[in-house]
Amino acid sequence: MERILRGIMRYRNTTREQMVKEFQKVRDNPEPKAVFFTCMDSRMIPTRYTDTHVGDMFVVRNAGNLIPHAQHFQDEYFSCEPAALELGCVVNDIRHIIVCGHSDCKAMNLLYQLRDPDFASKLNRRLSPLRSWLCTHANTSLNKFQEWREAGMKDPLIFSSETPLRRFVAYIDMEHKFALEDKLSQINTLQQMSNIASYGFLKSRLESHDLHIHALWFDIYTGDIYYFSRGSKRFVAVDESSVDQLSAEVRRFYS
Repeated sequence: MERILRGIMRYRNTTREQMVKEFQKVRDNPEPKAVFFTCMDSRMIPTRYTDTHVGDMFVVRNAGNLIPHAQHFQDEYFSCEPAALELGCVVNDIRHIIVCGHSDCKAMNLLYQLRDPDFASKLNRRLSPLRSWLCTHANTSLNKFQEWREAGMKDPLIFSSETPLRRFVAYIDMEHKFALEDKLSQINTLQQMSNIASYGFLKSRLESHDLHIHALWFDIYTGDIYYFSRGSKRFVAVDESSVDQLSAEVRRFYS
């Protein structure tokens, strides 16, 4: 905590004045462009690796960058994730939702271990809020991963997106660059796109192409950011050789 306090003092003496100016600039007319879901991992700093600033995004973080499917909520019981979707996309009319997973995700590493029925038992779930969270809200991702792995990890996966009829094909790590847990992380990131579309209060905007869902994936150890291209059917590293093509895809389908 002392390190945090010292950090606050450095902020007061360096960037505070500039940040206050930015706060004042957006105070009366904020125009955030995206709701950004990512993991709570301390290595994930989305405003840094997207070069975004005050007022640009709503950022929502949790263990495993999960957005629970609407089927888990009854009556007035909800979690913060759908509340954030409503605040961002209904109240503030944001048109882009981004889900960003990452390599060496501790939540995904644990989810991978939950393949063991004993490790994922009801008793263990009662003792561990994290295991319960993952078993409840990431089990679809794990099942999809296990079926894909048992089939040889070569065939594409099918995900639904903005509507049940709008599906996309995904080839996962065809170059075999990543560990199994990282492959699971990529599958989990794409599964959240389907979960987001399960909420009725987003339905009309999704069906009218007024709201768009995207997936990013961050490789912590190389610093590379991958964008899931539905045209290429895979995660594509965003770099000098790909950015123009990816930008053209975004302008054509998601503007």
